[in-house]
Parts: sequence; C-alpha cells; structure tokens
Amino acid sequence: MTTATDEIYRAIQELRASHENPRGSHEQQWLQHHLANENLQETVTRLSLVALHILSALEDAPLTGIEIAQKIRVTRGGVTRAAQKLLEYDLVRANKRPEDQKKIYYSLTAQGRQVAAAHDEMHTSIRTNIEAALLKKYSSEDLRLVASFLRDLQRLEGQFGKAGAK
Repeated sequence: MTTATDEIYRAIQELRASHENPRGSHEQQWLQHHLANENLQETVTRLSLVALHILSALEDAPLTGIEIAQKIRVTRGGVTRAAQKLLEYDLVRANKRPEDQKKIYYSLTAQGRQVAAAHDEMHTSIRTNIEAALLKKYSSEDLRLVASFLRDLQRLEGQFGKAGAK
C-alpha cells in the first residue's frame, strides 16, 4: 500500500530528475527556443543552472563572486566554476576597480544581457503559467500549506545532512 509520504518522495525524486535531463534542463531547452542568436542557443546548452542565475543576478550592477553567491544562494566555489564558463563564452567580463585591486567584479557583456533577459522572461512565463494552473485547482490556503510543507522538508533534509556529517 502506497502511503502519502511515499507519493511525496516519488514526486520530489521526479522533480529532481527532471533537472538532470540529458538533453538539457527545461530552462536550457526553453532558452534555446527563445533566443534568436544561434550561437547563444548552442551556448546555453553548455551552461549550468547556476551560470544562468548568475547572468540574471548581474543585470542590475556588477557584483563580486561573494556577492553573487549570497544573492543566488550558492557556494563561492559554484560561482567561481560557473563564472569561468561565462567568461569563456564571453557572457561576462571580470574587472578590478582601481581603488580595490583585490576584488574581481563580474559584469554582463551584450550577449550576456541577451541570455539574462531571456532567462528572466522564462521565469516570468513559468511563474505566470504555474500560478494560473495551481490557482484553478487549489485555494490560496492550500498553496500556503504546500509552501510551508516544502520549507519544513528543506529544513529537515538540511538537518539530516548535518547529522550525517558528525
């Protein structure tokens, strides 16, 4: 007999697996279809999700690796690896400021701006479509309960990782 928690675990595993698609993530596939530049369509297949989120984080102003890591909630090492790829594909630039030669500031190139804008458009589209579909089926109260459940699950998984490390 399948329990409710079995169904939840299965749904979570399916969500996680969908982000490990060999043809690219859903984000990469969406971007490929919505970027006019063929070179950028090819490039997005080689970028991690972290790299795509870095591009969006840099739209407002240049940021250091530490600032990016805090803004998108990933490790500094993850930012460094993704930033190297973004530099390689000429989507970002790395500069030092005359007053502080220690810090490296990342900023978008023109091509980086195109990918960032498409990435933002994708997230807006996804959010709009998901909200419309979920609000047809579930009440706002139901959705608040699901959000609370997911936060609890994330917290509990985080505690499990800490307990296992001891």
